[in-house]
Amino acid sequence: MSRMFLIVALAWLASCLAAYCRDDDGFIPAVMALTGCRSEEELDGHEVERLAEYYETPLYLNYASRSVLFSSGLLSAYQVAVIADHRALSGDILSYEELSSLDGFGHEFVSALKSFVSLASSSLPGTSSSAPPVIRNTLSVNSGVRNRTAEFLPEGSYSMKYRIDAGGVFEAGISMRSSYEASHYPPETFSFFAAWHGRRLPCRVIAGDYRLRFGQGLALWPGFSMGGIAAPEAFSRKPSGISSYNSYSGEGSFRGIAADFGTGGFNVSVFAAMPGLRDWMDGEDELCPDLFYGANAGWYGMSGQVSLTCYAVSSFMEDDIPSGASPGTLRTYSHFFSTAKCSADARFSFSGTDLFAEVAYDIAGHSPAAIAGAGISVSDGVYAAALLRYYPPGYSAEYSGAVRSGTRCSNEYGGSCALSHSSGAWVGIAGRTGFGSSEKRFRGTLSVDASYSPEPKYGVDTSSFQVKAVASENIRVSPFFCISMRLSERFRTYGRPFRTDIRTDLKCSFRSWDCNLRLNMLHCDGFSFLSYAEAGYRSDRLTVWLRAGVFRADDWDDRIYAYERDAPGSFSVPAYYGRGCWTALTAGWKFAKGFRLYFRGAFTCYPWQRLAGKDSRPARAELKLQLSVDLFAYASSDVSG
Repeated sequence: MSRMFLIVALAWLASCLAAYCRDDDGFIPAVMALTGCRSEEELDGHEVERLAEYYETPLYLNYASRSVLFSSGLLSAYQVAVIADHRALSGDILSYEELSSLDGFGHEFVSALKSFVSLASSSLPGTSSSAPPVIRNTLSVNSGVRNRTAEFLPEGSYSMKYRIDAGGVFEAGISMRSSYEASHYPPETFSFFAAWHGRRLPCRVIAGDYRLRFGQGLALWPGFSMGGIAAPEAFSRKPSGISSYNSYSGEGSFRGIAADFGTGGFNVSVFAAMPGLRDWMDGEDELCPDLFYGANAGWYGMSGQVSLTCYAVSSFMEDDIPSGASPGTLRTYSHFFSTAKCSADARFSFSGTDLFAEVAYDIAGHSPAAIAGAGISVSDGVYAAALLRYYPPGYSAEYSGAVRSGTRCSNEYGGSCALSHSSGAWVGIAGRTGFGSSEKRFRGTLSVDASYSPEPKYGVDTSSFQVKAVASENIRVSPFFCISMRLSERFRTYGRPFRTDIRTDLKCSFRSWDCNLRLNMLHCDGFSFLSYAEAGYRSDRLTVWLRAGVFRADDWDDRIYAYERDAPGSFSVPAYYGRGCWTALTAGWKFAKGFRLYFRGAFTCYPWQRLAGKDSRPARAELKLQLSVDLFAYASSDVSG
């Protein structure tokens, strides 16, 4: 054990010779606010990786076209229409106060959004910018080594990501990764894309990997997304349409070609891909001739949006060659639709009320599905939402990602309601300045979700029912001290019927220093707990976080998840199981303009495992380094902000 601590210390000292990074203490809270999550453990790792790119290279609100704003996934179609209308009538948005005053935004949303956007402008007040935005070129490399066996045999991993944005007209990217278990070459997974955005013609073309997200996700929203609903802001989806994809894993993306064309408030998207092309290029399987294709047509206006989506997967199966046929007989293939869906979605916003719905029909399975909800600003600081969903057992969940309680948009009838509030005086946050440097003293949410599965699910032979309630409260006691509490209770008619989870966080800040304490207790099959203390230092040249904790979870059903800090673009929420302790050190520096270096070292051991009557588990150690470089950046001289 002492040897592993020595390795971590030496690596940390070596890293200190290099670097700095942009303070990421506000990154995860901003992501949580945008996605409607109330804890780090609810976040989608792929979404965090995507937003990390905007955190490093912000979206230019005053330069980006309407399609680029929409495909970013940061804004709803209504918010995009509001920005476009404001730019056309009143000119560029020159401050976050001005942005927060627009309909559909607000102080809290803009406080989170400001981490991912830029208000750079080259025009006088009341006019729109016409100068080209910044040209950026970024490279990020990551390497790690870990030890998970009693023999201390090391395993290595690496990843690389490159992206170029040529003034918002052309962009391209490539990423590759090999995990600890995979061979180092060729890479285990990789993704790439190239996109062209028309300036005079309102169109865009993407070749390579891209993501499709339309409506409320009932028909087309592939990829991993968390189940469960903890806050009213998470009830409705923010569709991004066609968007470029530059993630390490490739999960939830398509490899092919896609394009969209827009004029006025109308937009048409078309796409085609081969579902088996990625696996074939990764060398895993033979090339599958299946073809995925479809289209979306929509109208997006100031009062709302309406769109139609249709897609299908054409599969081809090789026919058997008749006995006695000559050797030169041509092979024939039978064609059938393995998946085919159509959907219609709508969303309307007016006077603080947001109405959204989507109906879909699974043509191959002859099954309909529907989802509908509403959100309303009850008063200043109080927002409520309600949702109903109908996902019959015959509905195919493939390529779907609508809001739900479980893991799939199928075999579930459910309803949800939630309320969020912010009240009390505005309290400044120590260490922050400018817009978003203060928050209401009291902020919290309460949500209840119920779901019924008419057919067997989760390993049971009968229908099942589940109810889950979540309450959270954040109290800003002073600029230096904050208390967060979260209670969740779940009841189900299968497996372990009850699950109670209680968590308390204490956060202290003083100048450049931060201290966080957490106690998490859970009862399901038995009692488990996790607790840690964390200290951090932030300055213009250095960011360091050190965490140490203990945990006890004797049964897998009592495991506890805890978010771990990492380099931007990397996301880790490990499950703590057994009886042990761990420590982790993360740091970041900047040794030159455009150069950022990140370090992470972690060590986990199980000295009390035998007290649970189980075999001891080997200690685990991991070291990671990531270097991000802005190879070059160019902007016209009259761009400011």
